[in-house]
Amino acid sequence: MAEKRVGFLYDPVVLEHQPPEGHPERPDRASETFAFLDQSGILERLTLLPVTPATREQLERVHTPAYLDHVERIVAQGGGILDAGDTAASPGSWAAATAAAGASLGAVDAVMAGGMEAAFALVRPPGHHAPPDQAMGFCILNNAALAATHALAHYDISRVLLVDFDVHHGNGTQDAFYSSPDVLYFSTHQSPAYPFTGSIEEMGDGPGLGYTVNVPLPPDIGDAGFQAAFETILRPLAQRFQPELVIVSAGYDAHWRNSRYVAGIRERLTIKGLCALSAILLEISDTYCPGRLVGILEGGYDLESLALGVAGTLKVWLGDTEFEDPLGPAPAHVREPNIAPLLAEIRTLHDLSADALS
Repeated sequence: MAEKRVGFLYDPVVLEHQPPEGHPERPDRASETFAFLDQSGILERLTLLPVTPATREQLERVHTPAYLDHVERIVAQGGGILDAGDTAASPGSWAAATAAAGASLGAVDAVMAGGMEAAFALVRPPGHHAPPDQAMGFCILNNAALAATHALAHYDISRVLLVDFDVHHGNGTQDAFYSSPDVLYFSTHQSPAYPFTGSIEEMGDGPGLGYTVNVPLPPDIGDAGFQAAFETILRPLAQRFQPELVIVSAGYDAHWRNSRYVAGIRERLTIKGLCALSAILLEISDTYCPGRLVGILEGGYDLESLALGVAGTLKVWLGDTEFEDPLGPAPAHVREPNIAPLLAEIRTLHDLSADALS
């Protein structure tokens, strides 16, 4: 099988966002991942694409003018706290955030009009916690939501599947599309965990009812549990929705090594497990919208598992079928919980019975 054409977008300006010393969302998340892709030979298999910062008009498709003014003002003053929790700006944060957003839009353009069969944006700061009107959870601009609105505004499509496998729920992305039937938002995430949203009862409202699908997983779920969620919930959803574009909020912090960096995280995915999820997403795209698959980096704070995870996703999307996992499985300490009842309840809530899909 011929290798797929995969676009790759990265601009070193994203390193200019400088959180306080010791913050887990640090610049070397991007720089060391890029270096690993280069040293491992994966980068030369990708098509490197230029990054154009997102414009104010593009940002206002998701974010309020007042919020954007607030961020620009804080940055112009030399930086400062953007929310009451853990999101701060530095003098380079606006340039980094608009470049990250622009790379995400460029990834959409690459698959919709640029001849790529998949594209990945290696960006920071991440975005999926940022609602339209505030910064939150390390996130300033919601890159994935901006990518989806860009696709809907510029291309003749009306169905975007947005899949979020970050260990944290993408509350900001959910908020952006909660009333919309144009974006089907699917999230697997640990629960309870920050931001303490994403229950199965959060299903959208108005015309968007049923287009938000949350799979809140208990701690200690590993490869088998995540794959079961994708197989039994995401696949039938995609069959019913028939997406015209697949966008992935690709967070690698469900890998077991991240428990050392972010308090409370206990999921147990491996690199092979992350590759398996990436393969399912490729299969969904190939089935319903061939050549229209976009990945956008979200979380992942252990540098080695992050680099290996991104590399694994890219290798899958290039067409590789064999992968090494130098980090191996999580240290054994507990039995993986049985989530079959949870998945059955979600299937019932969203009417995913075989009869309903036939």
